Amino acid sequence: MSNATVANTLAISLTGRQPSRTLWARVARLSDSFVWAALLLIAVLVAIPYGTVEPWWLAVFECCVFALTALVVVQKSFAPQQSLSPSRRGFGLLVPVLLVPLYAFVQSATALSADAFETRLWAVKLLAYVFFGALLFSYTSTERRLRALIYTVIGIGVASAIFGLLRQGLQHDAGFLLPYLQTGFGYAQFINKNHFAFLLEMSLGLLVGLVLGGGVRRQFWPVAAAAVVLMWTALVMTASRGAVFTALVQIGFAAAIVCAIRLKKYPEEQAAGIEFRNSASRLPPTRSIIGRVLLIAAIVGIVGVSAVWLGGDLLTTRMKALPGEVSTPDAEQHAGVRRQEVWRSTVALIKAHPIAGSGLGAYAVAITPFHDGSGKWTPEAAHNDYLELAASGGLIAVALALWFALSLARRAKQQLRRRAPFARAAGIGALTGLFGVAMHSAVDFGLHVTINTVVFIALVVIATREFQGATSEGPREGAPLAFAVEV
Repeated sequence: MSNATVANTLAISLTGRQPSRTLWARVARLSDSFVWAALLLIAVLVAIPYGTVEPWWLAVFECCVFALTALVVVQKSFAPQQSLSPSRRGFGLLVPVLLVPLYAFVQSATALSADAFETRLWAVKLLAYVFFGALLFSYTSTERRLRALIYTVIGIGVASAIFGLLRQGLQHDAGFLLPYLQTGFGYAQFINKNHFAFLLEMSLGLLVGLVLGGGVRRQFWPVAAAAVVLMWTALVMTASRGAVFTALVQIGFAAAIVCAIRLKKYPEEQAAGIEFRNSASRLPPTRSIIGRVLLIAAIVGIVGVSAVWLGGDLLTTRMKALPGEVSTPDAEQHAGVRRQEVWRSTVALIKAHPIAGSGLGAYAVAITPFHDGSGKWTPEAAHNDYLELAASGGLIAVALALWFALSLARRAKQQLRRRAPFARAAGIGALTGLFGVAMHSAVDFGLHVTINTVVFIALVVIATREFQGATSEGPREGAPLAFAVEV
C-alpha cells in the first residue's frame, strides 16, 4: 500500500469524507512555499550572530536544516507525483560532496582521525550543508525564485556592509549590538575581518556580474551603483589585502566573461532569432582582443585607484608588509606565526598522511607535532583551504573536491549557453563570486564560517540551476521585479 493511499484512508477515517485533489494540491503548495521561505530566512538569520560560528548557533542551523529535510521527505512521500526537481541532473553535483561527510564518518570510526569527536562534528555540519544545498536547488525552480535568491544574497552583503560602516564610525566600547564585538577587531558582525571580506566578495561579485552581464535595467542603475559603492567601500575599509586583490581580479574576470559571450548567439536564441544585445550595461561593442583587454584594464585601474584612496595609509602600509609576512625569515617574537611557517608545517602533515589524511575537522590537533613554533600560538586553520583539505582528507578528499569542481564548471558552462539573458547574467555574477572564493581561499579560511558557506551554496545554485520560465524571450512586460534584462 502506497503512502498516498495510507494518507487517503486516514483522512476518510477522521472526516468521513473522501479528500479532494484540490485540498491535497493546496496543502502541497503551502508546504512548498513554506520550505522555500524557510530556506531564505535561514540564509538571512545565520548572517546575524557573527556569521554563525558559536556551537549553539551552529546547532540551531543544523537542526533547522534537518527538520526541513524531514518535512520535505514526508511531503514527497504522501505526494509522490510531486518530483523533487524539474531537472534531477543537477543533483549530480551533490554526489561528490555527499561522499565527503560519509568519508569523514569513516575517519572518525577508525584510527584515521587525530580527533574523532571533531571529525564527527565536522561531518554532521557538512551533511547539513549538503541537505541545505539539495533543498535550495530543488525549490529554486522558477525565475521569480531565482530573483528572490539573488536579492537575498545581495541584501545580506549590503546590510552587512552598512552595519560594518556604522560600527567603524560609532563603536567606542566593547559590544556593538552583539556583545563579542570588540573595538579594533573584526568588521561588521564578524570577529575576523577576512571572513567578512569573503561574504562581500561573493555578494559584490554577484551584483557586478549581474550589472556587466546586462541583468539590471537602466532605470535601476542608481540602486545597483549605490549597493556596489557601499559594499566596495566596506571591503576596502577592512584593509584586507587578500580581499582587495581578489575583488580587483573578480571585476576583470566578470568583464572578460561578458566580453567573451556578449556577441555570441546561443542555440535557443538562434531558434528564436534573438541576439544577446547588452543594452542595459552598454559595454563598448569591440570585437578586438586589444580593445577588450584595454576595457578590462581600465575598469580594474579605476577600482584600484579608488581602493588606495579609500583605504588610505592603513591599506598601503599593510600592502607593503605583505612580502615580509609571507617570505621573510622568522623573527624570534613571531616564530611560527607567519603564513609561510603554517604552510610549511601543513605540507609536513600532508607528507605524513598523504592518502587518507589526518581527519577532516581535526587539523588543530593533527598539526601540533609538525608546527615549529614558540608554543605560544598554535594554528587552528592552515590559512589555505586547499592545503588544509589535503592535510585533513588526503588524496581521497582532494579527488572528491576536484570531481565537484569539474562538474560545477561543466554544468555552469552549459547553463551560460542555454539560459535566457537574465539568467545568464545571474550566472556570470555567481561565477564571479565563486571565482573570488577560489582565489581568496588560497590564503585564508573564510568558508569555515557558516554564512559564507551558505552564500557559497546559493551561488552554486544560481550558476547551475535550470529555471522554469527562464526562456530566451527576455523579461515579461510590466514585471514587478526591479532587476531585469533588456533585450
